[in-house]
Amino acid sequence: MKVIEIEGKSIEDAKRKAAKKLGIPVSQIDKDKVEILDEGKSGIFGFGVSRPAVVRVSYDVNIADIRDDTRKVLDEILKKMQINTIIADIHESETKVYIELESENSGLVIGKKGKTLEALQFLVNLIINKKTGGSKKIILDIESYRAKRERSLKNLSRDIARQVIKTGRPWTLDPMNPFERRLIHLTLQGDDRVTTKSEGYGNFRQVTVFPKNRRR
Repeated sequence: MKVIEIEGKSIEDAKRKAAKKLGIPVSQIDKDKVEILDEGKSGIFGFGVSRPAVVRVSYDVNIADIRDDTRKVLDEILKKMQINTIIADIHESETKVYIELESENSGLVIGKKGKTLEALQFLVNLIINKKTGGSKKIILDIESYRAKRERSLKNLSRDIARQVIKTGRPWTLDPMNPFERRLIHLTLQGDDRVTTKSEGYGNFRQVTVFPKNRRR
């Protein structure tokens, strides 16, 4: 949701200015929440304005706005990377907006272990949320990479757990983002033969799998 406060010569003038700043019709302003903070005051004998009118407008950013803004941002970034990419699908939940991309160079968009895709997602969220005032997180995906990565990490964590149980030695995985680390923890939390712990700092934080009876 975007919230702005605008001054004008009158309430209607303030509404028009708010609509122009939001890039929407004045009629859309009237449909959304408008709070009159100050009705303003005319000058002596009705000439001029001694005190401007002030309104606060709360405008819900819809998915069409996010789609258009995201396309513009992605086009600009990917053009500089010389990668042709299109938005194939977009849908939203209560807290997130999911955007599926398509590209002949999907490997370049994904990058090693998804790092380029994560960097794109971070930049898009930073720019779009600042531009629209939205609070929903934008999730970028391409060729269902995230679902494939999730399955791969689950299988990897189970394989590592078996090795840890077999050898009695802990195993530290490569650095991962918060979502991937949490996935490892959740996958193995039901295995009473091993335990997991995140170690390290920032982007270098890693998950270590320990045999349950080993003292850390």
